[in-house]
Amino acid sequence: MPRNTVVNQEALRFNKLLIRVRASLVDIGKAVKGLVIMGPDLEDVANGILLNKQPDFWKKVSYPSLKPMSSYVADLVARMNFFTDWMDNGHPANYWLSGFFFTQSFLTGQLQNFARKNNLPIDTLIWTFDILKKENNHPPKPEDGCVVYGLFMDGARWDNDHQVIQDSLPKVLFSEIPHMHWKPCEKDK
Repeated sequence: MPRNTVVNQEALRFNKLLIRVRASLVDIGKAVKGLVIMGPDLEDVANGILLNKQPDFWKKVSYPSLKPMSSYVADLVARMNFFTDWMDNGHPANYWLSGFFFTQSFLTGQLQNFARKNNLPIDTLIWTFDILKKENNHPPKPEDGCVVYGLFMDGARWDNDHQVIQDSLPKVLFSEIPHMHWKPCEKDK
């Protein structure tokens, strides 16, 4: 199955990041041995490792993240696993939306697929959303649109029993939204 443009673009962005991460870590090893000079970028990476802080040198080519270094690396590995699985096994049934570098490309691609399938102009389409029940964590791939996960609410939560947004629980700032089915439809319908 040929890979589509979206996953290829994501792979290019992740490869650029991984090349920078690997090269800087190799160079730190060389700098510790006295084989290369510890310049400002390497010093930034070394300090990031010591302070558990994502280095600015990596941030320049990274996806947005406020996580400390250890959590950032774990997140990067999870993202790599998601996209590796997609490339090896084809389109997943559910997409980790917050795992993308550039979500707009993915969402526009979904709209384009729907527009082509239904012979509609893409600029006449909008998204509709259905939040799925929490117990349905691995729904099958829908005929139209996509099922996404990895989105969060700030200061609110999804009440699965009543299917409405409610106030956050005490001492809970962020809450994960259950899987959502994003369906394209015509604006006028």
